[in-house]
Order: sequence, then structure tokens, then C-alpha cells
Amino acid sequence: MIFIIDAIKQVLLWFIENFIKDVYEGIKRWVKNPKRKLYPIIIVVVLILTVFGVWYSPQVQKVTKVADVKWTMISFLGKETDKIILSQAPRRLKDKIYNMTKGRFIIEIDKKAQINIDTDSILEKVSNGDLDCAYNGIYYNKDKYRPLFFGSAIPFGLNTQQQNAWLYYKKDPNDELTFMQSIYQRSNLNLNVIPFPVAATGGQMGGWFKKEINSIKDFDGLVMRIPGLGAEVLTKFGVITDEDKRGQPLRSNEISGALADKTIDAAEWTGPHDDVKLGLNENTQYYYYPGWWEPGTTFDIQVNLKKWNKLPAHYQAIFKAACHETLMEILAEYDQKNGEQLKQIKQTKTVKPFSAEIMQEAEEETNKLLNFYAQGNPLFKEVYDEWRTFKTRIQGWHNTVNDYAYKREAE
Repeated sequence: MIFIIDAIKQVLLWFIENFIKDVYEGIKRWVKNPKRKLYPIIIVVVLILTVFGVWYSPQVQKVTKVADVKWTMISFLGKETDKIILSQAPRRLKDKIYNMTKGRFIIEIDKKAQINIDTDSILEKVSNGDLDCAYNGIYYNKDKYRPLFFGSAIPFGLNTQQQNAWLYYKKDPNDELTFMQSIYQRSNLNLNVIPFPVAATGGQMGGWFKKEINSIKDFDGLVMRIPGLGAEVLTKFGVITDEDKRGQPLRSNEISGALADKTIDAAEWTGPHDDVKLGLNENTQYYYYPGWWEPGTTFDIQVNLKKWNKLPAHYQAIFKAACHETLMEILAEYDQKNGEQLKQIKQTKTVKPFSAEIMQEAEEETNKLLNFYAQGNPLFKEVYDEWRTFKTRIQGWHNTVNDYAYKREAE
């Protein structure tokens, strides 16, 4: 059938081409002899173009017909976080996709469904198709998901620029998926998910404390709001996490109150802008840096793989572009507003670096923890080994050319 249509098209094109030549010759003859009438020629031209237009229009519509797509998304951040920058990623993403597809690809954010749902459950709901996609933080509790931590942040790991390079890294440039996307496809994880980086905080602060932290001993007995691998490292120094004390982690809008009533002694979130928005500075005096447990934290849009594969190719391209633009916007806004807010914080609070002793012992404990997980989880070891090789290579480059290197040479 396709062969017949193509043949008809070729015949029509040949006919039109030759007919145009005849018309052109007729016009030249008419110019030489104006008494000759053009009406028959004009009528035939109109008829031919009309017939061709009637046939050709449906063919164009078949090719250019655009699919209508409607997805549902939830966020790991509740409504109480609306005033922080990080929470804006889902709305910005859906708006970009809507505009770029002229309203043909719609993503609705279901705020009711995201109340009191943990990150493990979000990941699994996307995987089994209960959710089309979700904005999620990689703070999983199940051991089998620990290899995915390398897609967000590792203590004493990659800075923001290096983390972006890692998340777009492919072992083979011809691979369809990035390295971290390919890890989600491993059979031992049993996930039907493909992730896309969509937000990043940049470098983070080390948290707000009621008392000075001058040595490792000062952590002993401290109750602190902190999640993830950073929490696991600090518990080695005697820190009690908010989750261990309460049985569940504090929500963002509960942290300030917990500091006020002395339920906790310290808390970390991201950095100056969001911390002040959440009121972490109201009942604490000391603000430490750096947040060595999350040096370049990234957050994903996780998409159900079957839904992703059903998208037209140009919608997939639009989705990727919208994710990347949102990632860059969020990161740029954090860098700008954190600098402004930190300047104000310094006027009333004590901003201090963690001591060299704390940094050294924390890094040593981090390496022990990562090696421990590598011994008991083959997939964790595979990702850890690839990540370490990448880290060594990219930091060797950055340490050669970054601003610090220039400054050091100048000195």
C-alpha cells in the first residue's frame, strides 16, 4: 500500500512539473500575443492544485498528528516546604513541558497523595505504575537501594560541578542510558524506573547548633536532625538522630519547633536561604560548614519506564531538556540567594568551619562505612568502584584548573 501511494505521488509530481512548464510556455506565448485567452489555463491550474491539496492534506495530518499525554506526579516534599527553593522543581518542570508541547503533554501534581509518604514508597509506586513519575530524594532505608545513593550525594564526595558530570556519565559514549540510569535497570533491584536529575542544592552548610562543636567529643550525646549516610557517620561519634529518638524523622516544618523545645540540639537542612525560611536560626547560635555529608546533592524526577518508552521521541527530548533547564535554574537560584542570606546571618550568628580534626575523622569513618557496604553488596561495590575511579579522574582535573589552583599559584 505504501509503495502504491509513493508511486502515485511520483506520477502527480511529474505531471505537475510538466504542466507548470506548459503553463510557462503558454504565458510566454500570451505575452507575445495578448489576444490569446488565459482563462482555460487558469481554470486547469486551480483544478489541479485543488485535487492535489485534497489528497495531500490527510497525509500531512497523519505525519504531524501530536499525541496528548497526561501524567500524575507527586513530590517527596510536602506542602509545608513551599517556601523553599527545592520544592519549586516539580511546578517549574511541568510548566516548561506544558509550554514546549503547547499544552499537549500535561503533568498534574497530586499534593494530597504525597502526605506522609517515604522515599522508598515513592520509588516503588513509580516502579509498579501507581505513579507516572515522582520528584524524589534518595534517602532510602532499604539496604538493596543503597547503590542508588551515588545518584544523589556521598559524604566527602563530588562537588556540584563534578556531580553533574557524574550523573551524565556513560561508560560507553554510545550507551543509551547514563551509568546511574543503567543501575536502576539491574535485575536485583527489580525496578521499572528511569531517573532524570531535576534539582540540586549546590554545596551545603554543616548545620545549626546550640553549642560550639570544637572536637569529635562534642558530638557525643547530641540529638540532631540529619538523614542519610551523614547520619550513619555521625552516629559513630555518639550523635542521636531525630529518627532514632522519635521513631520517625522530623518533617521540615517541625524542625524549628523541635529546636525551640529542646527535643533536638542541632539540625541541618541545606543552606542559608532555606534554613532561614524554615526558622532553623531562631533558637541556635552556631552555624557550621561545610556540609561534608552532602557536598553536591541532586534530586531526581523518577519516571515509570513503561510510560517513558511509550512517549513519542520528541516528547522524550522535551522532557529531558525541561529537566536539565530546571536543574540549572534551581542551582543558580541557590547560589545567588545563599550568598545573600549568609551575609545577613553573619551579622547576628557565629559562622564557623568544622575543625581539621573533625573533618579528618569524619572522612575516615565515611570510608570505613562505604567499604563495609561494598563488602556486603556486590552492586554497591560495582557502583562504588566506578564512582571512585571517576572521582579520582575528575578531581585530578579540577584541582589543576579550578579557582583554588589559580589562587594557590598566585600566592
